[in-house]
Amino acid sequence: MSGAEAAGPAGPLKRVTLWVRDAEASLRVYRDAIGLAVIEDKALAGAAIARMVGLEQASLRIVHLAAAGADHGWVGLYEISNTRPAPMQALPPPGGFPRYGQATIVLTVTNMPRIVERLRATPGVRFVTEPTEYRKTTAGDATPPGLYREVIFFDPDGVPVSLMEFVPL
Repeated sequence: MSGAEAAGPAGPLKRVTLWVRDAEASLRVYRDAIGLAVIEDKALAGAAIARMVGLEQASLRIVHLAAAGADHGWVGLYEISNTRPAPMQALPPPGGFPRYGQATIVLTVTNMPRIVERLRATPGVRFVTEPTEYRKTTAGDATPPGLYREVIFFDPDGVPVSLMEFVPL
């Protein structure tokens, strides 16, 4: 028996954690523009929290967001401060998309035009692609035929986010 068989399968994905410079700026994207609900907003500090991220001292503001009622598939916004030995460094601004090793958050949405309108009014958001529409006429193993709409943007910390809307044929 392999290790994976003995332990059982992993999943589904519980959450994606984003280390953000400014939780309020990120909330304007994920909560206000996209419409995810805040399911938890807490502050933690102390040696145990710091050790968890490899530091001697740190404070964390943790905001978990999700679709209403979801127990997995969360987006976690983690704003770290008061660090020792040194403040966290930001990644350089993304130079392009896509790049090897770059992850993208993909969220399903409804009412894409309204969300895109709100994102355009949100400081720190930079669009990679304009909303694109394509028709899929054959069923796949995991995706049905239908009209798909997709847009990709960078959030205020340079994380690529893809929004996808599905309309049955």
